[in-house]
Amino acid sequence: MTRRKFEITAHMNERDFPHIVELALPPGGFRSQSLEFDAFHRERSIPIRRGCGRHELEQFHIRFCFPDAAIADAFQDRFGGARLTYSPPRAGLRPSGPRVRYQRLHLPRIVGRKVMTPADLRRLHKYMLKIEKVTVVSDEMRAVVESEWPELAHKLPPAKPHR
Repeated sequence: MTRRKFEITAHMNERDFPHIVELALPPGGFRSQSLEFDAFHRERSIPIRRGCGRHELEQFHIRFCFPDAAIADAFQDRFGGARLTYSPPRAGLRPSGPRVRYQRLHLPRIVGRKVMTPADLRRLHKYMLKIEKVTVVSDEMRAVVESEWPELAHKLPPAKPHR
């Protein structure tokens, strides 16, 4: 099977520029933001590097690749999206094509006077994906789920009004 040039380039961008920000494509596209994307890259004197796009159900996601974490974090702060890092395939395995593994970057958080490590956050995310509904949740855990995985907030019970 032949590959298209842009597929090879997208994989190479993700490999060579491992700090990735993934944005969900809005229904009207990025027409209003495309000039802002250009200005962001121009301010930092870096070319726009796009990674592999992907479909998730009806939603399309676009990836922007950056040479260092600080620029990727600044892009995420300004435009939103999910922060990913490229990790090469494990040694010893023979890939059938240019495959890439992505792992969302989770920073440690303080929740209820305890530290939640990235491993704890990954386990929580896996659990939230499995279950259908949460019946009881603390305000701190609600904040974690709503900030890290807003798409899973519908599984939480309604928030109690503050007095």
